[in-house]
This record gives sequence, structure tokens and C-alpha cells, in this order.
Amino acid sequence: MANAQLAPNESGSAYFNYKKYHSIILFAVCDANYMFTHVNIGSYGSQSDGGILAKSEFGQHLENGTLNLPADDCLPGSKVHFPYYFVGDDAFPLKFNLLTPFGGKYLDDALRIFNYRLSRARRCIENVFGILVARWRIFHKTSNAFPTTVDSIVKATVCLHNYIKMNETSNSKYCNSSYSDQEDKFTGKVILGQWKECQQL
Repeated sequence: MANAQLAPNESGSAYFNYKKYHSIILFAVCDANYMFTHVNIGSYGSQSDGGILAKSEFGQHLENGTLNLPADDCLPGSKVHFPYYFVGDDAFPLKFNLLTPFGGKYLDDALRIFNYRLSRARRCIENVFGILVARWRIFHKTSNAFPTTVDSIVKATVCLHNYIKMNETSNSKYCNSSYSDQEDKFTGKVILGQWKECQQL
């Protein structure tokens, strides 16, 4: 997620991202309950997602196999042992514990189905970013604060997001079931979460 800000003095194009505005990057991992489990905050907006991953402490542990992930486990309803994976988009490199989509236009049915299923799983992090931005209105405008202050603001909202999510009563107001994307179990159609409407206000 890129947080828009005015260009810091003498920063050149370091914070200028591919969407043509200045920003810092929130690189994050989340679980299926829309809770942040790891964040890396403050990378320049001009940096690529893959580059941020490679330089981050998380990325180095992922590369070295020192993330202390759970041991391989059986897939539900089977005896097939499978490792645990993180899910990323095509901006990230394929790694042993990081699944990314198959590239190319001419994919067979099996690969296209795989990409679709992977996209469904990736919807979790997209929803987390969307919920964070929709609920914390400081992200609705360009920041003119110093980069270190912006980093602290992002850290604070991430912590508050998780804190509210852990409280069942608060969470029912902050992020009820209709606030995030849902999938109709009969038709497979995606029902867009209300956070998208809030971002457009």
C-alpha cells in the first residue's frame, strides 16, 4: 500500500511511485481474519515490491528458511503433506514458501484456475489495505508531514486496526461481515465490501 505525501525537500524522485505521486510504502502480511501479522513501513515509493521484500527482514528470513513457519501438514480431507505458503501477486518472485501467479496470456485451464484460486486468497490483503484506508481518514488526503512522522502515523493505525479487530464488540462496528469482500457460496460471485464505497466518499 502506498501512502500519498508531499515530496520531502531534496528527496528527488526517491518517493515518486509508478502512479505518479510521492509516497511511502506499507509492505504487509495478514491472516485470513484481516489482521496484520507483519509490516515493513517507510520504504521509498519508487522501490518495487520485490525489491522491498528482498531487503526486508521478513524477506531475508523467508529466503533463508528461518521464519519459524509451522511444520508441513496434511491438506484437509487428505493425507498429502504440504508446506505453508504466503501468497503474493506477480510483483513478487516465486519462492519455496511464496506462491505467485503463472504469467503469460496463453495458459491452459489448470493454470488459469490456479491463478484464480490464488487471486481469491490474495483478496485478504487487498481487503486489509482497503479497510485500513477507509476507516482511518487521515489516508484520504495527501500528507504534508515529515516521512518519519508519516511512518509513525501508519504504524499507529496498523496497531489500532489490530487492537480493534481483537475486540469482538468493537470489531462488529469497525469491520462487520459486509464490510469486506464476500463470495456467494452458491454462485461464486464476489460481493464487494462496503469499504470500497467508503473510499469513494
